[in-house]
Amino acid sequence: MLQRVGLLFLVVVLASPSWAAAQDAGAYFEFLLARRLEGQGDFAGAQAALERAAKVDARSSEVRAELGAFHLRRSQPEEAEGAAKASLAIDSNNPEAHRVLGLVYAGYADGGTQRDPNPQAAQFLKDAIMHLELASASPLANDLVLNFTLGRLYLRAGTPEKAVQSLTRVIAQNPGSVQARLLLAQAHAASKDLPAAISTLDAIVDEEPRVAAALGQYQEQAGLLREAAATYTKALAVQPMSRELKSRRITALYNAKDYATAASFAADARRQHPEDARFPRLQGRAMFDAGDRAGGVSVLEAAAKTFPKDTPTLYALADIYRDAGRGVDAEQALRQVLALEPTNPNALNYLGYLLAMRGDKLDEAVQLVRKALESEPDNGAYLDSLGWAYFRRGDLAEAEKHLNAAAQRMPGNSEVLDHLGDVLARRGRVDDAIAAWTKALEGDGEDVDEAALKRKIDDARVKNRR
Repeated sequence: MLQRVGLLFLVVVLASPSWAAAQDAGAYFEFLLARRLEGQGDFAGAQAALERAAKVDARSSEVRAELGAFHLRRSQPEEAEGAAKASLAIDSNNPEAHRVLGLVYAGYADGGTQRDPNPQAAQFLKDAIMHLELASASPLANDLVLNFTLGRLYLRAGTPEKAVQSLTRVIAQNPGSVQARLLLAQAHAASKDLPAAISTLDAIVDEEPRVAAALGQYQEQAGLLREAAATYTKALAVQPMSRELKSRRITALYNAKDYATAASFAADARRQHPEDARFPRLQGRAMFDAGDRAGGVSVLEAAAKTFPKDTPTLYALADIYRDAGRGVDAEQALRQVLALEPTNPNALNYLGYLLAMRGDKLDEAVQLVRKALESEPDNGAYLDSLGWAYFRRGDLAEAEKHLNAAAQRMPGNSEVLDHLGDVLARRGRVDDAIAAWTKALEGDGEDVDEAALKRKIDDARVKNRR
């Protein structure tokens, strides 16, 4: 089992080095004595024996590398670093010295906190990888700790493909290692290989349900939503009061369009965690989409009263009001959000777009979306809202400018392309409008009426023939 000691050093006791027979007999005797004393817990005696060995054989790189390994096992990084450097000064290819120095630098790279980061961490990371790579090109290539640490460092350095190679070697020797499998799955996911990430954890999830939470996330990312929900159920067997896992399971079921089961689980979680506003939000939305529209609205209205300053709840209430055709109530809920968070860009955009869709208070709609864009000037959805507000106000040149910008940022978004087509048609550019609407039909299909789009295209073609 791998564990951290001291400054996060991971160490193992290696077999006696191969240098023994070829080196000074006195030095080798002291080395053997050091190993025996260390095994008996006499660390001071063991260190003294190794230091005597170094004096007896002043040109031995190996004995200094072993002294470095001893200090590393004792969580004495500075002493380990010094001994390893002394070893490499004699023989720059000594694999054990590279292993020791690599592990020391890995510990230094891990040092510091978020408030007080180690300013040299990046260089230590680079040096750790360099030394461990040199060690891995030797008979130490199958060293578990070396490969585990190297894989972890590769992930941190942004080279997940190399991490996969190192961590695969660890799993080959220790297939039941939870830590190694979690890191290997992370490396596969970072390499855009979600199936491999999933299979890495799925192989042990029944015996080690501790990996279920991570496995569920990878399944969600891969679009395996029902599988993810089932995996989160396994994770909840280990952590039955985890609100995060409950929220993930409900969300996975909702996204799988199993609204009834999502609503049921959300109701259970709401009873168990009445202080958590997420669960009535999830329950209300799921009930609404399952067909109980009045019940869903009622749950969210009650949640807004229970959590009057929770802006996500008010935002969800506005969303459900809009879907229920209660635009005025949606506007009021969004104004409550902005009263609490005046610069909330999503709420600013949503209210601006809501007003634009209604053709109401269009000057305010433009101002609201412009304010949202101050926070996120390249947000395609906000640019679409602004273009649509200008369109409804009759400012077609500004509408086209912003909708073109939105289409560039969201080239497959059907709603944006539909809006752009409407503007181009109003400006008399019928062929361009047809092209935009045709792209809308080929897009993601979200928030558009396919039949209405086809009618627009047909009507435009008839006009062109006149």
